[in-house]
Amino acid sequence: MDADADTPRDERDAQDRPDVSVRLGTTAAVVVLFLVLRLLAVAHWDWHVVAAIADTFDFSDAFPIAFGTVVGQPLLTGILIAVLLPLVLMRVLWPMDKHRGTITVSSVLGSVTLITMAISMTVTFGNPWTVVGAAAVGAAVIGMRLWWRTGVVHDTLLRLSRRVGVLTATGLLILAAVNDVPWMGEERIHTDTGVVEGYVLDAQPGFLHVLTHDREVVIIPDADVHSRELVD
Repeated sequence: MDADADTPRDERDAQDRPDVSVRLGTTAAVVVLFLVLRLLAVAHWDWHVVAAIADTFDFSDAFPIAFGTVVGQPLLTGILIAVLLPLVLMRVLWPMDKHRGTITVSSVLGSVTLITMAISMTVTFGNPWTVVGAAAVGAAVIGMRLWWRTGVVHDTLLRLSRRVGVLTATGLLILAAVNDVPWMGEERIHTDTGVVEGYVLDAQPGFLHVLTHDREVVIIPDADVHSRELVD
């Protein structure tokens, strides 16, 4: 009896393992594609510049790159948050019938993260449109759910709430592809031969790798540098 009872559970566990592997593989592929698109955008889609930037790239830069991508395009980021926040909150606070009892920690953390980003963008840029946009999308979603309890609209909302992760990944990839501002601050570097303005990709003992506005990677010896200052 016990063996028969355990068999279905073992079969379910075996079925879950491939699904986890697929998700991990998909996540890794999205991360790699995100970094490639980001590098291409910064290099203005010039593979020679990408190769020069890649020489200075370290995977420890992944988080600064991701953060710089999000804050570097406040308009597009605000639109993405305004669309995603109501969908994630709906999944957590008002799940559809097929989602009841399936709230995950990632959904809750995603809601908190999006709310925090919306508030911080409003405070930083003094622009309430992200919050207003999220409220408008949320009101539209609530209205559609109350009005259409079955049918095409209801099924569309169900699909969207199921695919918040896909929507988030798509939005981040779009941000990576259009944001050509490097993930570090612009600097003005005073040297023996003049002033160089650009982005310091790497600061190794003895020299600097600098990406200029013309998308050239130049190497400046430390001995030639008199001072460095951030450009406002």
